[in-house]
Amino acid sequence: MNPDLHTTNTWLAILAVAGALQSLLLLATAIGLFRMYRRTASALEALEQRHLAPISARASLIMDDLQDVTARARRLDDAVRGKLQGLDLAAKVARDVVVDRLWPVLGIARAVGAGVRAFTDKTPTHVTVPDRTIRAIR
Repeated sequence: MNPDLHTTNTWLAILAVAGALQSLLLLATAIGLFRMYRRTASALEALEQRHLAPISARASLIMDDLQDVTARARRLDDAVRGKLQGLDLAAKVARDVVVDRLWPVLGIARAVGAGVRAFTDKTPTHVTVPDRTIRAIR
């Protein structure tokens, strides 16, 4: 049996060429993807510099202004609350002063009114029994 290696060598050559071709295609694909990645990264960087950086800077300024306005509003709110508490305290003190001075006058007015009603009231102070009741008792 004489082995014929010609067919085997042909298949081995085909497999070697196919493997080399696959390796070259894989390398070409990797190089193409790397170039696409670099283009995409540079495009994104340019987009960020042209559009996103100014928007971010404006948003940062707006946020700073908003924080300033919020701080001013809080200070104003604290000041208004302090003034209102002061006015509330002043109103309570004024009410207490008026009430302290008015109660004696009110008491005297009520006493005079009760005295006048007592002297001018025409209703008898004694109880009269009607005739029907007297007849029922007898």
